[in-house]
Amino acid sequence: MQRLRIVVPVFNDWTSFHVLLHELDDVARELDVRVSISAVNDGSTCDYEEELQDVSQLKHLEAVEIIHLYSNVGHQRAIAIGLSTAVDDDNFDATLIMDADGEDSPHAIVHLVQLAGARRDFCIVAQRRRRSENLTFKLSYVMYKVAFHLLTGRQISFGNFSLFSRNYAKRLVRVSDLWNNLPAAVLRSRLPIECVPVDRSHRYAGKSKMNLISLVVHGFSGISVYAETIFVRLLFLTLILTGMTGISITTVLALRLFFPRLATPGWATTVSFGMIIILVQVLSVTLSSILMLLNNRVQRLIVPLADYKCYVDHREQLLGSVREGIPLFEPRHSYRERSA
Repeated sequence: MQRLRIVVPVFNDWTSFHVLLHELDDVARELDVRVSISAVNDGSTCDYEEELQDVSQLKHLEAVEIIHLYSNVGHQRAIAIGLSTAVDDDNFDATLIMDADGEDSPHAIVHLVQLAGARRDFCIVAQRRRRSENLTFKLSYVMYKVAFHLLTGRQISFGNFSLFSRNYAKRLVRVSDLWNNLPAAVLRSRLPIECVPVDRSHRYAGKSKMNLISLVVHGFSGISVYAETIFVRLLFLTLILTGMTGISITTVLALRLFFPRLATPGWATTVSFGMIIILVQVLSVTLSSILMLLNNRVQRLIVPLADYKCYVDHREQLLGSVREGIPLFEPRHSYRERSA
């Protein structure tokens, strides 16, 4: 590995990104690779010039750029756009995805890169060993992992912090599921995953934007990647419930007809209608799922590598250039420049 591209989504958290750049500069000194940074500005509403005015003083990073998006598309889609941009440049040997807030420790990058070694292909993910969030968030995350396993049959124990070889990154940006959730897309792509235990660090500044609602949305985004698997499990559940309903109604009728002394007046009708109502509800959910799944199959799926450019406003080079000698789409002027 000679060239490493680090993709970092940022939304208004420029103070943390400033600290991260300096820590990455220290880490780059320890690495025997050329390191460049691509920050994805996910529609930030605050200025960053003052925070990043000393970027030119960084000594060990080869290049730093900001990919400005037209609007806020969300954390996962910003990652997909950043990764697609890197693949489109095609001037790296490996790409690393990490958050800007400091919870993904930059010093763990050294271990990830050393683990990749001289291999051509690798998919190394940071498995969370210890988290720094409050108890409510931790319990919610455990519930998410349990629900993910029950609904999909797969276990998920890693987040966005991950390292991919160039060939695997090229495969990943052609997976439409990447647009919804990076970890689930990695599982769905069937890449050979190598997990590395990494403690989650503390934020550099500010508060986390990942609250309970965001976690629920993130969880459903990941689970939705396995919609077909969930449908099959729901279908089996419906068949099992249908069989149980038939057996229950048959048993109730047998007791009512042949053992009337054991029956309480009205109980047979209550039990039978109750089971039928439950069955009808499950059948309705199953039928709705079938129709939604079939409808989605005829819709055009978003392929990150093919569709990312329409979300990019322009690319701003802060240090060096990650685009040197690379034919790219022409950068557009920023909103501030057009207004002037």
